Amino acid sequence: MSFAVGRYSQAICDRCGFKVDYLDLSKEWNGLLVCPECYEPKHPQLDPPYHPPDPEALQDPRVESNKILKDDSPTGPNDATFDTFSQPMPITVFLGEPGDSAFLTTVQSTSPTDGSNPTDSNSMLPQTPHKKLIMQSKIGAVTISTASTTTYTVTVAAKAGGGGNAFYIDGVQAPSITINEGSSAIFNLSDNTVDSHPFYLSTTSDGSHNSGSVYTTGVTFKINGSSVSQSAYASGYTSATTRALEITVAIGAPTLYYYCSSHPGMGNSISTP
Repeated sequence: MSFAVGRYSQAICDRCGFKVDYLDLSKEWNGLLVCPECYEPKHPQLDPPYHPPDPEALQDPRVESNKILKDDSPTGPNDATFDTFSQPMPITVFLGEPGDSAFLTTVQSTSPTDGSNPTDSNSMLPQTPHKKLIMQSKIGAVTISTASTTTYTVTVAAKAGGGGNAFYIDGVQAPSITINEGSSAIFNLSDNTVDSHPFYLSTTSDGSHNSGSVYTTGVTFKINGSSVSQSAYASGYTSATTRALEITVAIGAPTLYYYCSSHPGMGNSISTP
């Protein structure tokens, strides 16, 4: 489609409203047709240049802490490759507070020189059992291990305020207990007050009294100092001189409950963080 030249045409300025020759109009950046007196070019601040971010991160970086120098790495069958990333080097860090007996001392052992003698006062190993954080020198699993074992003395007595009996753990009426994953606990059931109250664990509150079943993962039943089956534990429980229930809490174990298989409402929960 063709248009007239507009040599003799008149127009109105979009800004001032005055009549001017059509050919004198100029189009601004915002689309307005204005006269020469009103024309304004676009200010640079209205259209600043793009400034991309400066590239600072490295592609495929190699972190210095991920590399074990060959001179410092222990000897072994893969010693030639311990200074490469193909062989993760385990690092042990002991958790504690400065001043604790289990805190990692800054003085290295001199007997032997590797600091492995736990009886050496200058040993790099903790002097008492403590949590350890085990890490690897490259991306991998991080595990926390606790090699502690706690012994609980279990007795039976009347509940405070009445309402039947309850298990007393170290003298406390049916407390909630916490046993970390990987840790062990021994429930000493040898007191004669526990004779007629078979002690079990379950994943259901109050166990068999609430349609639950006996929990046996990592559990050891002991009668007169010997490990026995669950059935032997049940049959010999009342007549045994000594009895115990031991458990090593499995990784990912659910919340557990201790209970009496003969009487309801005697136990409580065991958290397993």
